[in-house]
Amino acid sequence: MNKSAIRAFGIALFLVGALLALATRFDLNIGLPTEASSSAENTGELQKQLEQANKEITLLKEQAKQSPKEKTQKTDESETKAKDNHESVDAPADVTTMTLQIYSGITPYIVAQKLEDGGIIENSVEMELLLANPKYARSLQIGSYEINSSMSLEEIANLITGKKQ
Repeated sequence: MNKSAIRAFGIALFLVGALLALATRFDLNIGLPTEASSSAENTGELQKQLEQANKEITLLKEQAKQSPKEKTQKTDESETKAKDNHESVDAPADVTTMTLQIYSGITPYIVAQKLEDGGIIENSVEMELLLANPKYARSLQIGSYEINSSMSLEEIANLITGKKQ
């Protein structure tokens, strides 16, 4: 192909694009299929789906309200059994556990964010500053670690950096 044919083809594409842009801008029907005909049919179906989704949401909310009550009943029963057997419960019930994945190139910021998002620590900034400390800096060890919320920041830092306490 020569230059003039390519230039003509490019100009034609530009003009067609401009024509389509103007047609959509001024809502002109130039023979292209529109979605207006099918939107009336889809509206009823979409409304049914919306109603069904709302029903599911209300069911899930009801289940969420009922499940904490069931859990407290179960813990009450276990506490009374423990009292009857004169056993003491050493582990607190609200300990959160997670698996922390450390990979190559991970930053202390990302580690701290993961721990905060997992409910292990309350303030990611404190953990980030601790990991930036010269004692732990650049010492994150690649691997998978089981961490729980009963651990101190120092214990977590020692675990994921491989430092001895």
